[in-house]
Amino acid sequence: MKKIYPLLLDSIKPESTALNGFLKDNSLEDLIDTYMGNLLGDKAFSFFQGNLPITVKISDESGHITVSPDDRTALPRYGCWGKERMLYILSAKEDSSIWIGFKKDITATDIYERSQGGNILETLNEIGPEEGETFYIRPGVPFRIGEGVRYVEVAQNSPCDFNIEETDQLVEALDFINLSATNPEYVAPEECLFRMERVAITKPQTIAPDQTESFMAILNLDNQTSLKVKDLRGYTEISDETCITLDGKFPLALVPHDIQEMTIAPSQEGDNPTSSFLRIYLCNIPEPPKEEEEEDDDECDCGHHHHHDDDCDCGHHHHHNG
Repeated sequence: MKKIYPLLLDSIKPESTALNGFLKDNSLEDLIDTYMGNLLGDKAFSFFQGNLPITVKISDESGHITVSPDDRTALPRYGCWGKERMLYILSAKEDSSIWIGFKKDITATDIYERSQGGNILETLNEIGPEEGETFYIRPGVPFRIGEGVRYVEVAQNSPCDFNIEETDQLVEALDFINLSATNPEYVAPEECLFRMERVAITKPQTIAPDQTESFMAILNLDNQTSLKVKDLRGYTEISDETCITLDGKFPLALVPHDIQEMTIAPSQEGDNPTSSFLRIYLCNIPEPPKEEEEEDDDECDCGHHHHHDDDCDCGHHHHHNG
């Protein structure tokens, strides 16, 4: 099987397809089935049972007031993960807004009555987002993104989004909505499943994806410049598999965990070239549950279990029929 390489993508979702190299047009879901831990990282592949743990998308869609449950609620109730997410603001019009969390404590009765009148939004914290800002949105915290905002969203891979402007979805979500006053969070907490870091470079930088717990996503932030991502695992030919350019048209790459080393370099001309990008990767992945070892049922009067032809302290030799 050929080695996997950095994949150009327009988003990171199970259905996203590779845009470069011999794996072009293959979905990420199929590539995970083929490359398993070499793509996701062994720990991530094992714990998430072969499923893509997070999604990454670039969007300018405005939406409804949305809330998602945490893992403890979503897993037993819906059979999927909950959803924590982060937003990175790429651009925002002067009069644009996002809303995150309640301004003051609210009761379930009050929010239900407000849903009937269509005025839940006025109870949320309104923020005028600015380019380069990040927002962390915890499970249970309602939010809405208004018009005129272009953003990157990194989130747990889960379908559990509830539009609480719809009465039936609000009722379903009432027991996991955080009804307390919430201050918007601009930095992810230490226990967050993933990291999203903004990096600026003026010269080539070496990164070792296999030193992290998972694959890595690189998202270029400079629409007028490029990033060169080169795989240095011993390839001698420069191709769209070993050296790729991230620009305004193709800004996103998934770097498999199997890649030991790569170089990211600014590609624009001039005396002081600079490139900025987001580096996204998993952390805090719980250890997969260990499988219990099967014990041999043969036991002598010394009280020990014996495997194969082992001698025990009782002095007897034990034979096992295979």
